[in-house]
Amino acid sequence: MKKYFWKIFGCAMNYADSERVANILAELGLGRTENLNEADLFLIFSCSVRQKAEDRIFGEIEKLADWKKAKPGREIGLTGCSVRRTSNQDSAKKDPFLRRAPNLDFVWQIEESGHLTELLATRNQEPATRNFFQIEPQRQNQRQVLVPISTGCDNFCSYCVVPYARGREISREPIEILAECEEAVKNGALEITLLGQNVNSYQKKHGAFAKLLDQVAKIKKLKRLRFISSHPKDFDESVIDVMARNPNIERHLHLPAQHGDDEILKKMNRKYSAKHYLELIEKFRAKLPEASATTDFIVGFPGETDEQFENLLNFYRKANFDFAFFAKYSPRPETPAATFENQIPAAVKKERFDRLNALVVETTAKKYKNLKNKTLEVLVEQATRHSRASGNPKKEKVVCEGRSSEFCPTKFEGPEKLIGEMVKVKITKPREVELWGEIAK
Repeated sequence: MKKYFWKIFGCAMNYADSERVANILAELGLGRTENLNEADLFLIFSCSVRQKAEDRIFGEIEKLADWKKAKPGREIGLTGCSVRRTSNQDSAKKDPFLRRAPNLDFVWQIEESGHLTELLATRNQEPATRNFFQIEPQRQNQRQVLVPISTGCDNFCSYCVVPYARGREISREPIEILAECEEAVKNGALEITLLGQNVNSYQKKHGAFAKLLDQVAKIKKLKRLRFISSHPKDFDESVIDVMARNPNIERHLHLPAQHGDDEILKKMNRKYSAKHYLELIEKFRAKLPEASATTDFIVGFPGETDEQFENLLNFYRKANFDFAFFAKYSPRPETPAATFENQIPAAVKKERFDRLNALVVETTAKKYKNLKNKTLEVLVEQATRHSRASGNPKKEKVVCEGRSSEFCPTKFEGPEKLIGEMVKVKITKPREVELWGEIAK
């Protein structure tokens, strides 16, 4: 049996996509291996949100030159947000990535995964035309399951490549999503994450996402339900109400703000104001005071002045976020922002990035300090062995890691068999951006 090895970069959507691609590859007689030297095929699920992510992909492909030469017939394939055209090195019209990476054999847009048959030169089957989302996924993690509810995006934020890479937004049918969720729970899922570039615009109908969220939350034996990503212009109280009446929905909201200055938000084409965003957070905390709120930011957007950056910092303080994920602005080809004047120098971006990082760490540390001696329910995602100072293997400690319903990263000593289980953990050592504890007695 021929085997494939893959690397997955970027967001949860790529991981969800990989589970469906795995099924297609199985139908083609390919088995997965975690040993690169055993593989005949190397697949990369790409992210192109930032230049650094794309550079990593090129670096990965360049490093594979010797791997290809070591065994005739080996191939490298690429999908994800870097791809614009399904093609191979022999195609009349090739994706630009193929020209830049001669070691790359083929690329494909994820929704055209049915054409892997042709791209892999297996001529004994006709190209598939089925709906990608109707392909049954091969779960890599039966306890924590990713379920896409839509693909693509219609927002066209001025810095973002997703609408160009994944196309316009398309929603799946509720009955199809519910069936996949019910099957996942039947097979042992404790946590389901509903995925979309903008879950709040699901079906382009007001209240449609809230209704779907409520239906999934009512699936028997589902312990925890999450959703990402939300867009502030479409997020409303109907979702907050559903969260409030369903305790198995995570006590956490991730609502990407991207900035806290109205002029920058307008340049980003975000279609909301800082005031509107803060009002949403206020409504959320009024109905779910025990829940956490996190966000995303872009630092150093073209034309960002010192005053506008200060507005971002003040916005963060007003919202009183529990944590934030943030990055320095990276110009992406095809996006309007790449052509904007007054691109910010790298040194200025770094200085602003460091200042925001300091504020985030300070704020999160204060919040986590208040969790000392509290007991949180943690879904264990992984366990790592650590040698103690004595160097005696028999005295190794095993550190379990996971997140609470409030999305707090939590670590504690415990056996590896706890992976995939819900564990009550008493917090003993709050740190700056993570919690340490012990199994509650």
